[in-house]
Amino acid sequence: MKESSTLTATLNQLAGLDRYNGWIFEKIQPALGQRVLEVGAGTGNITRFLAAGGRKVVATDVLPAYREHLVRVFQPMPQVEVSIFDLDGPAPPAMVADPFDTVICLNVLEHIEDDLGALREMGRVLKPGGKLGLLVPAHSLLYGEFDRAVGHFRRYSKRQLVDLLKAADFEVQSALFFNILAVLPWFFNGRVLRRDYLPEGQTSLADALVPLLKLERYIGPPCGLSLIAIAKKD
Repeated sequence: MKESSTLTATLNQLAGLDRYNGWIFEKIQPALGQRVLEVGAGTGNITRFLAAGGRKVVATDVLPAYREHLVRVFQPMPQVEVSIFDLDGPAPPAMVADPFDTVICLNVLEHIEDDLGALREMGRVLKPGGKLGLLVPAHSLLYGEFDRAVGHFRRYSKRQLVDLLKAADFEVQSALFFNILAVLPWFFNGRVLRRDYLPEGQTSLADALVPLLKLERYIGPPCGLSLIAIAKKD
């Protein structure tokens, strides 16, 4: 995954969305064991949630600037280790030899051209029965200027994601749409206005509205900005 100014600005913008990041964490909690590998930690927006409760976390990123940031931020937390895992290549041998209870990969897979190969490599660093928590952007119809600007190869349908996980030898336990109310604003920004950035006012509003957004769990949303999957190593 290549660094871009849009991606860096977006990660910095999302860092302040405590409610929204906490909501994502709640959705991936069923995947969590006591030893967690986070692939593509970025600036650590979710890492701090993962490290709570006594979990050991290895936070990885391919970009040196992000790894340096993670080291600075999590230096007071000895349970967090910073490392590298490049999904464009084979899994680090040390991680294969000492596998994890959980792998968390949020908004990363869409940046990888060989996404099936990447899923297989993540499977190699999981213990038998270990779980993968995955978040990816949904619906190819929503692919717009922002997706291009941050280096997305694709957005996923639910069937496409489920089939991909099965092909990588995972047992899919759940695959659900996430954040239905963001679909129309995303389409309008990316496809109609052709914006290659996330308007700050809109992201701040989304963070404030998280208690309302969470009500979507009662309808089992038929679409959403993202897909969140929990899968077990088969």
